[in-house]
Amino acid sequence: MLNTSTIRGTFRQIPYWKLRGRFHSCGYRDQEVAEYIGIGRDTMSGRMQGHNPWTSTEITAMCELLGIRQNEIGEYFFPRVEEGESA
Repeated sequence: MLNTSTIRGTFRQIPYWKLRGRFHSCGYRDQEVAEYIGIGRDTMSGRMQGHNPWTSTEITAMCELLGIRQNEIGEYFFPRVEEGESA
C-alpha cells in the first residue's frame, strides 16, 4: 500500500500539466505534437517548461490536433496564476 504522506509535491506544479495530460489522453507524445505544430524538440521542451510563451499559431494547431474547444483554451495555455504570484 502506498503511503501518500511521504509523497512530496504534485504534478500540478509542472507547467502545462493539463496540456501534457491532454497529449497523452489523445494518444500523442510531446515529440509528435511538436512535429505537428512545426517546432523542434528543444522549442517544445522550453514551451512545456514555461520558459518560452506559446505563439498563437502553435496554440491554434494544438487545439486542432487535440480537439480543444475555444472556451477551453485558457485552462490549457493560460493556467490560473496562484495568489501571490505574478504573471
